[in-house]
Amino acid sequence: MKKFLSLILVSVLLFTGCVLSSASPADAAAPGKKPVIGIVMIDLVNQFFIDMQDGGNMAAKDYGVDLIWLSSEGSMETMVAHMENLIQQGVDVILVNPIESEGLIPVITQAYEAGIPTVTMAGFVDVPTNWTTVYNDLDNNRHIARAIASEIGNKGTVALLYGNTGNLVSDLRQQGFMEVMNEYPDINVIQQPMNWDPVQGFEVAQNILAANPDLAALHCVSDAVTLAAFQAVRASGREGKILVTSYDGNPDANKAVERGEFLLTLLTGSTKTGYWNVHVGVQLIRGLVPSDEKILNLPTHFVMNQDNIDKFRAQGLFEGRSIVTPEMAMQLHEKFRDELFDPSLVIK
Repeated sequence: MKKFLSLILVSVLLFTGCVLSSASPADAAAPGKKPVIGIVMIDLVNQFFIDMQDGGNMAAKDYGVDLIWLSSEGSMETMVAHMENLIQQGVDVILVNPIESEGLIPVITQAYEAGIPTVTMAGFVDVPTNWTTVYNDLDNNRHIARAIASEIGNKGTVALLYGNTGNLVSDLRQQGFMEVMNEYPDINVIQQPMNWDPVQGFEVAQNILAANPDLAALHCVSDAVTLAAFQAVRASGREGKILVTSYDGNPDANKAVERGEFLLTLLTGSTKTGYWNVHVGVQLIRGLVPSDEKILNLPTHFVMNQDNIDKFRAQGLFEGRSIVTPEMAMQLHEKFRDELFDPSLVIK
């Protein structure tokens, strides 16, 4: 297990260096006459965020804008500094993926005073020129929790790996999950943060597994971290004995569902999410986002094998929600551009 963890650390460090060198302002395309959107991410190591960057770059090419990608490396102080720098540069729009929303109020207010609209990607900040892009995370995780409870007979020990307190996405996913789990007196939930970091997710899962030999299920709110946590489950010799569920629907997680390693995941579409957020940024540049629509939602789909779809439908679970097989999820993942691209937004 130590060897596996070392490999993860080396991979993360190498990839971090690669991404940061390509995402710095100095290496960004010269703005010229094109509008510029600054994008401040929690990090550019988590696979979901890497995929978002790929999708955002596709949208920038489609719509004729330049992007400046910045990694906060998990630091709130760095995130604020990046945003201040983008304000000083006079970019047209700032998109930010908040580590925690409240701490961004002063700098988003600065952007407002400078006439720069902002988008908190999965984080709510009540400033007149700020919009929020988010999924229906609260309800989605209620459904996941109820499915887990059904699968383990409404009793046992369950682990929940969440992102970090103060991050809207993490808070909503944790809240929805716990609202349902609290309905079951015979289910004990162990909650631990993983800061959206696969290495931390592996370590946290490893510690939970060691302390809880009776662990029945593990849910993690981010595929990239779930995949690492699953390696801890496998290394413990309890693969197939511990139910694993996830969230995000990245290709590797969809394949894990297909192989039966995960019971389910939730397709948000990481590349699609990056494309969609830049799409919203372009709409703001064009003045096409209504000022009274401050929360913008992207549809999601549960991903599970057909046998489980049939079983849960028969039990009355996931009523009214979209459920797709892993194969269908991959098709949706790859064809998001057909769904989102709007030629009328192209800036020439």
